[in-house]
Amino acid sequence: MADYMITCDLKRPDQEYHHLLRALAAYPDSLHILETTWLVRTMATPDLILADLEQYVDVEDQMFIAVIQTPAAWSDSLGVDRVLHFFSQR
Repeated sequence: MADYMITCDLKRPDQEYHHLLRALAAYPDSLHILETTWLVRTMATPDLILADLEQYVDVEDQMFIAVIQTPAAWSDSLGVDRVLHFFSQR
């Protein structure tokens, strides 16, 4: 099981991304931390995650998926408690 940061540049503001949001929320351990950035805990590889999610984005959109490990740093405005809770659930 690994923790991943998934971040996107969604190029078309008029595009409906609700399917992407639902797909990300469907991961049992996921946390939406910034406008287009999520933390996801899964046994899937980055390639499998990408294959799962890219069907919900436009061809011009960009997505980056990377393993994230603690220690990590974030601003207080991100919500320290919810990020700490995510990492403590290992």
